[in-house]
Amino acid sequence: MAFSTAKNVVEGKISKMTGLSIPEIKMYSPERLREYLERRAEKKFSFVSEFPSIGRGNVLRDNIASTERINKEIDKILGVRCG
Repeated sequence: MAFSTAKNVVEGKISKMTGLSIPEIKMYSPERLREYLERRAEKKFSFVSEFPSIGRGNVLRDNIASTERINKEIDKILGVRCG
């Protein structure tokens, strides 16, 4: 019972923050959801690496990359000239 209540609270907060119901979010592709959230927030969507100060930390923290960086690397691999 407590899990169901906690789940409902989390889902309610997610719906309020995104402006979408959980079933709507599930229907969106990751790309469509990113575009929606960028328009809603009026800023670029990005990932932030958070890691604890105890233990070995987040082993992926150096591998988080922006969309721009990824696109630049792909263009470099494909031999596309940028600006």
